[in-house]
Amino acid sequence: MPRLDRFAVPDTLDDMQVPAFAMREPFWWDVLQNGAFAARLRVNSRSWRSNEAKYGGTPFRFGGGLGSCHTFNALLPPEKYFDAHPEYFSMVKGKRMNGRTQLCLTNPDVLRIVTSNVLARIRRDPGAKFYGVSQNDWYNYCECPACKAIDDEEESHAGTMVRFVNAVAEAVEKEFPDALIETLAYQYTRKPPKKTRLRHNVIPCLCTIECDFAQPIDVSPYKQNISFRDDIRGWAKQTDLLYVWDYTTDFRHYTMPFPNVYALQGNVKFLHANGVKCLFEQGAYQGRHADFAELKAWLLAKWMWNPDLPMEELLDDFFVGYYGKAAPFVRRYFEAIHRLQLMYSASATRPLRIFDDITLPSLPDAVLDMASDCWQQAIDAVQDDPVASYNVRMGAFAVDYMRLERMRRKGDKVLCLARKSIAAQELVKMQALAKSLLDRMAEAKDIRLSEGGNIHEQRKREWQELVARKPRPISPTSSGEVEERDISISRKGTWGDYVDDPKAADGKAMKLYNSHFEWCTTFPMHKVEFEPGATYKVRVRVRVDKLRDGGEAFWAGVYDPVAKVGRGGIQPRTEKTSSEYAWYDVCTWVPNEHEYFWIGPGRFGKDGKSSIKAVWIDKIDFARVDGAAKK
Repeated sequence: MPRLDRFAVPDTLDDMQVPAFAMREPFWWDVLQNGAFAARLRVNSRSWRSNEAKYGGTPFRFGGGLGSCHTFNALLPPEKYFDAHPEYFSMVKGKRMNGRTQLCLTNPDVLRIVTSNVLARIRRDPGAKFYGVSQNDWYNYCECPACKAIDDEEESHAGTMVRFVNAVAEAVEKEFPDALIETLAYQYTRKPPKKTRLRHNVIPCLCTIECDFAQPIDVSPYKQNISFRDDIRGWAKQTDLLYVWDYTTDFRHYTMPFPNVYALQGNVKFLHANGVKCLFEQGAYQGRHADFAELKAWLLAKWMWNPDLPMEELLDDFFVGYYGKAAPFVRRYFEAIHRLQLMYSASATRPLRIFDDITLPSLPDAVLDMASDCWQQAIDAVQDDPVASYNVRMGAFAVDYMRLERMRRKGDKVLCLARKSIAAQELVKMQALAKSLLDRMAEAKDIRLSEGGNIHEQRKREWQELVARKPRPISPTSSGEVEERDISISRKGTWGDYVDDPKAADGKAMKLYNSHFEWCTTFPMHKVEFEPGATYKVRVRVRVDKLRDGGEAFWAGVYDPVAKVGRGGIQPRTEKTSSEYAWYDVCTWVPNEHEYFWIGPGRFGKDGKSSIKAVWIDKIDFARVDGAAKK
């Protein structure tokens, strides 16, 4: 940062500025980690990790150890109450839910317990601005007759939510008149209730998670943007304390190109015009150097102070200041990918979503070739400038990441059932890219590839294995097996893990715990080289430690996320399984590379409990089935 020997203030200076938003949080790594930098950007985060008083502290802090969202389980834990009182939890399709449950918001005991726990937490931490009372991060809202009647009357599942939170807030106000109760208007509660109005000490947090992010909320023709516009106007009629949780990155691939900058100012303007007072812009908060992370955090800070600051002037300032002599080359790439994304997203059926994959159709391989040329010219231009050189090399990470991951999907197959595996020269290209990315990760130290920690670690491991691999031509076969180490697992260590198992063919297996019934284990079809149009059968080698007969041991299948349909699956009962490994046929179908195999522990019984201790997975197997009927 340049320093001046003298600093003079004109004696005629008379300047008063009022920021557009009371709470201004660009939730990006650099802002979170550095209180001085956040203060320089004039933001007042609710969650700085450096919240010294000299920087203003955290005036919008969430208290009571609840955080800002998804607090139901903390306020009424299923593991403590479900066995004795299943009626406290959501009824879904006639059954009370234990795993991934919500609360039964019309049960008076639920209101009593939650209110008591909220008050206890405020007493322990009375100085915060907000205290969260909000749904868990999944659906499964309660469908019991009492809850359904209210939601039907209110024409929204926010009906039961707002009535419940209002009751909590009413009790809180008697003891803590300045405390604000925050709740979510998120997914199934995003639409405001038709009749019930928020109490003055309740602040709703409206979330944009379903929207298109290539164009501003009020411009995009995408159906979720249209309904969001209706929802925010409905909430704005109810309160002067409107809080919005907006999304500004790709959470599946933090470090891939995500052309959303042209939407940012329009979104901030739209939210300000609709009465939003607190704005939370969630970005890549777990690590640095996500796609244009520094630019996006800086722009958002500027516009949260003054949404009318001209975009072009800000972009000119940033690109020259951050990339130095490389600015023209980086700017050329930046403009190209954003123009392409806008052209692609002009249709209401082609939105830019926050969980998009590296197959992003607005950026074909030819565009990545152009992008690589731009970044190489940028690197060459700043070889004599160590600061700008670092910024450029880290900025190029996004394009190199997408190139490598696309190359791996096309050629780096776990299994070859159709043709020879990747040529030696392709392997050399992938190895060079993987090594370059790993070197930059080591240099920067805090790069995070994905919000999911298991996915981040798996990609790193795969890159490391790729760099060490020797060329090995593989002849195509009609069948082949995939070991458990090549199958990904969600919430590793919590939902399951890779373990030693002497009963497995190679002494190792994946163990899934009985604490859930999620599709926690997946294997993407793009890792197998199938013969196009041919029919295959997939089966899985499993053993089950069961607690009782008459329940579901596990469920498995193949899912198509594009068509949003299953291609086949099984749900064997515990009495049909064994503690010894056995093969189970899962599906016979014609594979597509965007599909994936999945498996999870069996769903819970009517009592809300699992019928198994654990499920052990040794491997999965694919075999071509000539003349078989497609399922």
